[in-house]
Amino acid sequence: MSIQIQGEDIKSSRKKQGKRLLAIYGTTKIELRKELELLFSTFETAMAKANARLREFPTYSRARTLEASIVQSCFAEELIKNFEGKAFFGKYKRLILRVKGYIILFKKLDKFGYPMNIKTASVQSLLNQNQVLDLFQESDYNYDPVLYFGYQKNKFGEHVNPQLIYIDEEKISFSIDANAIQTNIEFDLAKPTDNDENQTSPTLKNNNNLKNIKQG
Repeated sequence: MSIQIQGEDIKSSRKKQGKRLLAIYGTTKIELRKELELLFSTFETAMAKANARLREFPTYSRARTLEASIVQSCFAEELIKNFEGKAFFGKYKRLILRVKGYIILFKKLDKFGYPMNIKTASVQSLLNQNQVLDLFQESDYNYDPVLYFGYQKNKFGEHVNPQLIYIDEEKISFSIDANAIQTNIEFDLAKPTDNDENQTSPTLKNNNNLKNIKQG
């Protein structure tokens, strides 16, 4: 009961401050596990498609924004296809995924793991989890935590390190990468089930042992 009351106090306090609901690492990872599995898969498929498209243009002929446009377009195509009705373009042509009470934006990350943005008032509001944002017109969006799904580019020009990050007070509170999700999956698969043969085998062996004891 005390934990629930404390949680409600935090929600109320954040709303009074004009801030969105707090995203918590463990809860977010559990609630969005299936969606994150699909997001990482979507990223891999989109990057393969984008690289194939980019190979059609020799490096010397590429316009400055060509790569970014192709990467975003390929990712948007796969995302909208895989998350029917939940992924869409919002204001300023921002790609948005709204799922399970979270808003996810998509951005290339700098070497420190922060979204590469020009510092505008709107961007600062996002990094501070402010309720009212020019990006969203619907009031229903005011309390959903905003997260970023981003990637980095290594020295070989490869798109790497896809991860979900949560920023509040302009600081990264947590990030979730594919390894964190995979660890959860492996743990769940290792859990015995009621129908698991490994559970029934010891029971049969124990019964045989009991029979042998009685016969002895």
